Amino acid sequence: MTRVLWSRRQLDRDGAPNDATLVAFVRRGLGRPPGGSFEELFRRHYPAIRSLLDGRREPGLALLAVGSDAIEASGWFAAKDGEINALIVGRHSHADIFLPGDRRLSLRHLAVVLHAREAGAAPAFRVLDLRTPLAFTDEEGSPLEAVEAKGPVLLRCASVGLLLFPTGGAVRPWPEDPAAAWSRVPPRLCVEKTPAGSSPGQAANAGAWVAPPASADWSCATLVRTLRGPVLLSPAIEGSEPARGELLVTSSEGRVAVRLDSRAARRGLLLGRYDRCDTAGVPVLSHPSLSRVHLLVLEIDGTLYAIDTASRNGSRCGGEPVRVTRIRPGLPVSLAGKATVEWRSIH
Repeated sequence: MTRVLWSRRQLDRDGAPNDATLVAFVRRGLGRPPGGSFEELFRRHYPAIRSLLDGRREPGLALLAVGSDAIEASGWFAAKDGEINALIVGRHSHADIFLPGDRRLSLRHLAVVLHAREAGAAPAFRVLDLRTPLAFTDEEGSPLEAVEAKGPVLLRCASVGLLLFPTGGAVRPWPEDPAAAWSRVPPRLCVEKTPAGSSPGQAANAGAWVAPPASADWSCATLVRTLRGPVLLSPAIEGSEPARGELLVTSSEGRVAVRLDSRAARRGLLLGRYDRCDTAGVPVLSHPSLSRVHLLVLEIDGTLYAIDTASRNGSRCGGEPVRVTRIRPGLPVSLAGKATVEWRSIH
């Protein structure tokens, strides 16, 4: 995976305490990023944005994390042929986007997942909150759990503005003038809004997010789907659809089977020691070598993946370290060398 290219806090990684996450409460109105609107942020940091995007023909995703007075991190991440790619955003020193400056952020706060590459097109991508107390917000300040899009998306997480621009396909040079460049950013049209913490099936009316100038061409808008985030398994959810299969989690402490239906697979679930995870308190994942949030299991385009969430001691498959791997029957994924996760289909 192409990692973050530049980080203002890179030298702080070695000394990062990686201590506990503070609990924060979401309030409507937190959506304005520091330093003004997203348009103002875009114009202020346009030279860095332009350097990431101009002439970029390779399919991937350019990402900038903008703090109150500076760019905290920026990078470009490659889309892969026939596979997904993923990066983790948070305060943990192993996170791809390392943001230690705001303690409201969780150690592992967001996952950004690039879909498998399609020939000649920019990739779709998904941003998921890893079931944190804070979530993230859209341009209107609405807290959300997950979004998916194929065009530029602007979000806020705590005090950090996130500017995400997929690349690939037809390329036009970006102009020198920031105002002219902002007019090229397509409007963001929210197809369906499912706020964080809403009940299943509850969604706000479809509507536009804060957009570029009113003269913008809405026929070229970025359609943004809002989704439910990683599920916390419960009997009600487990029984809502026939089980697709079981995750067999095994360690020296025994074995548990976590049943997964199609809806839970599409939303994702978390494995680890922390109470944000579906396996919190389960003895088989109690070893301290395992991270509090160690693995995200997620279905993308009908394929089930295991995504290591920047764990301290890593995950391996077939003896090789992996950040992302397909979950297949008979091919266990090792978590920190202390537990394994294996898929068993139910026919």
